[in-house]
Amino acid sequence: MPKKSMPYIFLAVLIAILLFILGIRYGQHVEKINKTVEYVISIPPSPTSAPTSIPLAFSNYSHLGCQISFLLPNELEKTKESSSSALFSTREKKLGIALLCEKKTYSKTDTERIATINKTIRVYEVQTKDTTSYRMYHPITGKVVTLTVAQQYLPLIEKSLELSSK
Repeated sequence: MPKKSMPYIFLAVLIAILLFILGIRYGQHVEKINKTVEYVISIPPSPTSAPTSIPLAFSNYSHLGCQISFLLPNELEKTKESSSSALFSTREKKLGIALLCEKKTYSKTDTERIATINKTIRVYEVQTKDTTSYRMYHPITGKVVTLTVAQQYLPLIEKSLELSSK
């Protein structure tokens, strides 16, 4: 071998040794990360507490001015009440049930259709995407009662609505 190529060979061997040492150090680093990940994965998750939900309950609501009564879920809060109206909304301030009674003429409009609720009460009904409105004549008070109900409470109102005679 010529003497001129010896330093190059020596330099190549040193670079190979350096790469070998760097590869071993990198492998040790990867192994350390793998062990850490393995340990984290092996820890069982801590139990999470489920949000407490309010048990569903109902109360009977009677409005003396309108002489009407129906079941009211406990998730609705009375927002407003007067002698001729009442408003119940959810905790998120969305409309639940709105009640209004007033002395005015009782005639069907073009957007209303005739329906029967609670098997005995004939009403004029208007449905929208979120609510259904019922307009009915109360024969004892002579008032027109308008009841607007959010869709999720509609079956409850349809079953429990009563016109009082007191």
